Amino acid sequence: MLPLVTKRNNVHFLVMELSIKEIKEQEKERKRNYILDAAEKLFFSRGYDSVSMDDIANEVELSKAALYLYFKDKESLFFTIVLRGIKLLNAMIEESIKSCKTGVEILDTIARVYFEFVNKYPNHNRAYLYFRSDRFDIEDSEDMNEVAKEILKLRQDTFVITCNAIKSGIDEGLIRRDVDPVEVTVFLTLILKNLTEMRSDFIKLLEKRGIDKYQFFTDVAEFVHRMLMNTERGDAK
Repeated sequence: MLPLVTKRNNVHFLVMELSIKEIKEQEKERKRNYILDAAEKLFFSRGYDSVSMDDIANEVELSKAALYLYFKDKESLFFTIVLRGIKLLNAMIEESIKSCKTGVEILDTIARVYFEFVNKYPNHNRAYLYFRSDRFDIEDSEDMNEVAKEILKLRQDTFVITCNAIKSGIDEGLIRRDVDPVEVTVFLTLILKNLTEMRSDFIKLLEKRGIDKYQFFTDVAEFVHRMLMNTERGDAK
């Protein structure tokens, strides 16, 4: 006699099948993150070009063939690590600007958070700067790595937030009306980038004058304020 197959049994089997599938997906994600953690340490300590897929495979005790089941090549693996850092930065910015009431407050907060990120996660910042160097061809949109596209989109999101903050500052009468929001956003982006890549001889020169990197950042922020603020407004600071 054949076993009775009921609707309830079918549901039970479906739940079991889904559970097994979920367990497999969770295990795959756990393994993927384990690989990323190991590769991150290697890239951060040796540099991208000094690490091979063989090195990573040995570090995680996988065959090279098994490693390629998770990442198609070293570039994709590295880009995923860069993406980790950018997601972290964006999350820090989004959380910090929630309490901002004006465009100027948003600008100040973005700059402060970026500076905090660079000092707390210097390796992630260096990885991103290397990603944006001429080492990788990320400008060809047709052949661009999908992870690279996501990185650039997240950075563009921050650019748009900054640009909109400047527009708000202008509308609020706090920022000069004769400035172009896009131009100012590019300008601020370049300033922040160069602050994080300051030459060691400049750092030593400033330190001899009693100016550490935090003080220098504060002073630069004040210089930028004076350039952008609407001085015709009585309560502008």
